[in-house]
Amino acid sequence: MAGRRGGSVSSAEASLLAAGTGGVEELCEHLADDTVAWALLRWEVGSGTFVRSKLVAIHFNGEEVPAVRRGRLNARSGEVLAMLGEAHATLEVKRKEDLHLDFMCERLMKVLTADVMEKSMSAEALRKDYEALIAERKLRKATSQKSVGPRTAKENQKQISVDRALAAVGDATGPYNWVLLEPEKFELHNAGYGGLLEMKVWLAEDLVLFGVIRFTFGRETASSVEGMTASPKVVKYIFVHWVGPNVSAVRRGKWNAKQQQADAQVRAICSITFRREAHSLDDLDLADLISELWRLAVVDGAITDAGKSQISVEEYMASLALEQQKQLEAELEEFGSDSASRMCTDLHTCVDSVREAGGEMNWVLLGMQKREAPAQAAGAKEAAANAKKAEEERLAKEAAANAKKAEEERRVKETAANAKKAEEERLAKEAAANAKKAEEERLAKEAAANTKKAEEERLVTKAAAEAKKAEEERLATKAAAEAKRAEEERLAKEAAANAKKAEEERLATEAAAEAKKVEDERCAREAAANTKKVEEERLAKEAAAEAKKVEEEGRAKEAAANTKKAEEERLAKEVVQGEPASSRPRADSPFLTEEARPSESVISTRSSRPGQASTEPRMSGPLKLKSGWGWWWAKRHVKLTGGKLQWWRKAAEGLPDVEYRLSDGLTRWVLARHEGTDLEMRCESRDNHHGSKAVGERVILRAPSEAEAQKWKDALMEQMEYVEMLLAWPMHLDGRQGDIRNYGIEYP
Repeated sequence: MAGRRGGSVSSAEASLLAAGTGGVEELCEHLADDTVAWALLRWEVGSGTFVRSKLVAIHFNGEEVPAVRRGRLNARSGEVLAMLGEAHATLEVKRKEDLHLDFMCERLMKVLTADVMEKSMSAEALRKDYEALIAERKLRKATSQKSVGPRTAKENQKQISVDRALAAVGDATGPYNWVLLEPEKFELHNAGYGGLLEMKVWLAEDLVLFGVIRFTFGRETASSVEGMTASPKVVKYIFVHWVGPNVSAVRRGKWNAKQQQADAQVRAICSITFRREAHSLDDLDLADLISELWRLAVVDGAITDAGKSQISVEEYMASLALEQQKQLEAELEEFGSDSASRMCTDLHTCVDSVREAGGEMNWVLLGMQKREAPAQAAGAKEAAANAKKAEEERLAKEAAANAKKAEEERRVKETAANAKKAEEERLAKEAAANAKKAEEERLAKEAAANTKKAEEERLVTKAAAEAKKAEEERLATKAAAEAKRAEEERLAKEAAANAKKAEEERLATEAAAEAKKVEDERCAREAAANTKKVEEERLAKEAAAEAKKVEEEGRAKEAAANTKKAEEERLAKEVVQGEPASSRPRADSPFLTEEARPSESVISTRSSRPGQASTEPRMSGPLKLKSGWGWWWAKRHVKLTGGKLQWWRKAAEGLPDVEYRLSDGLTRWVLARHEGTDLEMRCESRDNHHGSKAVGERVILRAPSEAEAQKWKDALMEQMEYVEMLLAWPMHLDGRQGDIRNYGIEYP
């Protein structure tokens, strides 16, 4: 007997025992503990574009097989595994009951999670992920099969009205669980009982569609366990507003306007839980929709806690399978048993299907069969044909029996699985709670760190701003103190100089008080202004003066004509006497105020005749001065030439920083005060009209010594009177007389 067995094993060849799409559980149904077999299983984890496929080779070494036969069969294990091809992992199992999902997940954790983003995925999570994927594969295969005839209303070619289709969906046990309406006249686009996955197939990219889908969770069946109540059925409806990505803007706007009308028509037959507008198939994700249904159920409190626990993807898929089986039974009765599915019978085709990612088969089982004689082979073929026919009949009946079988299995397993399910749910909830707590702690720490960092940055910014503000206040205080001190020194000197005369003292006191008041107000305004804008403000003043000059041109010409006439009469007398009085500074000069009027001993006796202006400067050198908005002493290089007062910050190179014309057709500069080393000049209007902003502007020059101050005074008076004489000169501009245009002055 042993020899015959050895011969049969040695002459046997590997052959296909079975193949399928139901994963580990379906594979386990084809195993027995008294056989030696080899299987290739495609294990998939993840979802969507992140699905990862792993190939697992399983050597089933039944412990009830005789030792000698088992040894000889195991000796050919390499040959069979080579036919199955390379695998990511190889497992050996000796008992059928050992081959279950938990065992596979525990043994394959490292292999299965090696390239999955969630490195910390647990075996329980892997098991649930695999079960959901297998269920989806089965549903997709059932949806794609046409073995029992068309499944949707359009494919059945049935003339069904919109009201009837909506009523079927509105009925919790109706033959349809989804319906789609077209936007124009709300005609039936299609209806079916394949759930969300089937409905998504009929969403056209160039249409706007309105529809409703029924979600059923749990089964209304009495419990087989004494003392336990029946599981409640939960039914929810979602209104779907589909906007195809290829619909034009005009048609989209026109059809979307029908949404409220479609919503009202659907609400007439069922209660809508919520509405979902979708622009792509990803917007109708099954897990996302069921999660929203669960959230609303918790918020509304309209169902019991038992009902809430049933709102899950697994419960929906189980309920959907029962609905499909019920409808399949009806279709089988209508179309007959000729629609039974056919199994693959070629070994290599089945192996290739398993090895292909997303292939139809996800497991294949091989075993050893003895080579038979031709007659035996013919008998074997006949037996195989009979077996095939029997299998086809079994599969044809299986579709009708699945619902009943599933319910019976559920009742049998329910009692034993309750404790395990409760423990698994507790562990899952505990793990979720721990993960949530850890995430909350991480977010709290991160928020605290961000808050601390932001507070530190705020304090640093605040400290920098306070330091900058303090420095600006210090500089402003210092500048104000220097200006005030300088002004106080000037006022003290004025008070001491005017102490000799009571009337002069009174006038000086009043002038000082008024000047101090004006000076305090001006200093307050000047301290707040930006020093960098001094030059821009001066240019703005000159532009305003030029504009004002145009407006006052008539009055200026009239005043100049009167002045010219008076000066012509005076010069005519001087010509007769042989020397013009304007060639030297006079004690009654209009360019000297009462304070700046010198004694007869210091009036220059220098005479001059009008002629071309000299290119050499009349006076040039370093002086201290106050002017403009920045009213403090500044050292500048000052030059008096051609009737113009100019100065530079350092040496007299390039264009001057500031330039004043001592006299022109509208305004003129006068010497307001000469005291010690200080010379105060003031700009005034010729006709006492103060419309120009330049009128009233002051400049104080401080010479190194009183003698130097006297020289500057004489030079200024000479330039002022000379330019004024040229303005009033009675003769023509040509000939021996000077041309005032050489001084940048337009003849009035």
